[in-house]
Amino acid sequence: MAWGAGKATDAPDFYSAGQSVVPANLTNAVLLVGGWRHSLALKTDRTLQAWGDDSAGQSDFFPAGQSNYVAIGCGQLHSVALNSNGIPVTAGDNLFSQQEIPTNLSNVVAVAAGFYHSLALRKDGTVIAWGMSTNASAIGVDPNYGQTSIPADLSNVVSIAAGGWHSLALRDNGTLRAWGRDSNGQAEIPAGISNVVAISAGASHNLILTSDGRVTAWGYNFYGQTNVPPDLSNVVAIAAGGWHNLALKNDGTVVAWGAGSAGPTLVYGQNSVPPGLSNVVQIAAGLAHSLALIDSAPPLTRSSLVHPSMTSAGFGVSVITRFGHVYRIESAGSPASTTWNALPLQFGLDGELRLIDPAPTGPQRFYRARKW
Repeated sequence: MAWGAGKATDAPDFYSAGQSVVPANLTNAVLLVGGWRHSLALKTDRTLQAWGDDSAGQSDFFPAGQSNYVAIGCGQLHSVALNSNGIPVTAGDNLFSQQEIPTNLSNVVAVAAGFYHSLALRKDGTVIAWGMSTNASAIGVDPNYGQTSIPADLSNVVSIAAGGWHSLALRDNGTLRAWGRDSNGQAEIPAGISNVVAISAGASHNLILTSDGRVTAWGYNFYGQTNVPPDLSNVVAIAAGGWHNLALKNDGTVVAWGAGSAGPTLVYGQNSVPPGLSNVVQIAAGLAHSLALIDSAPPLTRSSLVHPSMTSAGFGVSVITRFGHVYRIESAGSPASTTWNALPLQFGLDGELRLIDPAPTGPQRFYRARKW
């Protein structure tokens, strides 16, 4: 389901290009993302389907019949997708080098797209970026916000988010790093934030989810997008649009706030959840529209571990995974340990993913599987 700018009744304008008109033949979707004026869906067969604006080829670019995608992202006029071989592909506008993926980039497990830049998270927890700010000065764009200038000491990253002109990263210890444009404090991390499990970035604001199911937002607040509803709890997923937000609760319902229903501009209803919307399992937000993936039951809120096995040569466990998430198995000598040994990140495949620790198991070792 989609709502907000781009409805069938909207005349085409700066914000509307049909991005809320879901194709009638779209079925078996498992992951949704929203851009400025286009939307993109990843399907169970690992093919992609896009709708809305295609003025730069951002909605009509993936080779026909190709079916090996595991993650997707939408920028303003470009799109990025991740192949199951760990190599990203892009299409659409290239004015700011959005399509010029760094040479030999591989082992990628997640991707994200901002207005004019893209991010890639690698298996080893490092981040790569390209697009605007790489060549902004050369083409006369001023200022250069540095959204692709990765902090030199950034490591152990497990999740990434790209805002309009800034970038956000979540580390495996639940702490955050941000960089790029800081016009409204969006590239600064508020004091006291910890135990973060999910992140999302809007045009000039950030949204985070902590392990207790609570949401925090900061940055630009002209439309009230950082005014998190005071009674919001039991949240399992978040999505930041251009100037509005969505939160998915563990009962499969959605809460929205920010731009969409009041003010001089952006009154497209993107913050007005359709009546009766339930059994939502994934949410996404574009610049001025919202998306929800609906299943037959509320979202799965806890990973299921199946088929554990242990031999003298190592330990293995299968995890039920979803597209668009990254997973990792960790081990320690005690469940109370503060130091866990981590294997490389892997992307979800919307089914069983076998995670293997090849090290000798020894007399006793505890394992956990984590997802972001």
